[in-house]
Amino acid sequence: MRPRPISFQAITRQDRHQVMELVQKAISAAHGWVEDSQFYSNKMTTIRFVISAGKCSEFRQTLTESGLMVEMPNGFEPADSDDPDAELAGTIQLTFIHDQPDLRQTIPAVPG
Repeated sequence: MRPRPISFQAITRQDRHQVMELVQKAISAAHGWVEDSQFYSNKMTTIRFVISAGKCSEFRQTLTESGLMVEMPNGFEPADSDDPDAELAGTIQLTFIHDQPDLRQTIPAVPG
C-alpha cells in the first residue's frame, strides 16, 4: 500500500531565493527530488516533491531549524514506515511576506 501524500505550509519573511534553495537542499537530503513547482508572482510558491518515507521527520526538522514556520494543515504526521526507503509524495506551499510589488512577467504575443 502506497503511503498517503503529505502536505506542508510555510510562511516566511526570508528572501524567497534563499528559501527556495533551502527547500531544494532539504528535499535532496531526504533522498528526494522535485517533481513540479508553480510560482505565483513573488508572493507564493508550491512545490510538489517525492522524498524517502524514513526521512520525512528530518525534512521537516531541517526546514524548522532554518527559521521557517512549518505546519501540516491536514494534520497527518507520517509514522515511521515499515519500509523507510518507500517513496513518499508531498507538497509544500511557501508564502512570502514582504513589501515588494508583484513581479510582472512579459508574455510574448502568440502569432495567429
